[in-house]
Amino acid sequence: MSDESSLKSGLMKELKAHLPGFVALRHEDMRSAGIPDLSLTGCARTTWWEFKYGMPSFKGSGIQELTMLRLAAAGYARYVVWEEKRDVKRTLIVHPKQVGTMDAEAWCTGFDHRFVVEFMKKAHGA
Repeated sequence: MSDESSLKSGLMKELKAHLPGFVALRHEDMRSAGIPDLSLTGCARTTWWEFKYGMPSFKGSGIQELTMLRLAAAGYARYVVWEEKRDVKRTLIVHPKQVGTMDAEAWCTGFDHRFVVEFMKKAHGA
């Protein structure tokens, strides 16, 4: 079993190693309810990312889902979901419109930070 905090830390290490010219800002703060966990800027574009660890589901706050939908409509926002069901782990990239159904835009087996970084890189056109 993993936890969301250690998964985010591992992903940040991977981002720094493979996208050194990008600026990754974590926004996890109790005073900033509804703001996604990470903004990533590179190649003249900023994307927004919310991270969730689900076994098999997770709970969000209504303001968070609304903010993610608004960011996706105005720019680019995605959920990264580390899903664990019956000892099967998957990493999913989910558009905010699909978070209720977990219909993933992309996914891989295991908790794969490199997969996420490569997806983020493509979202920036790099």
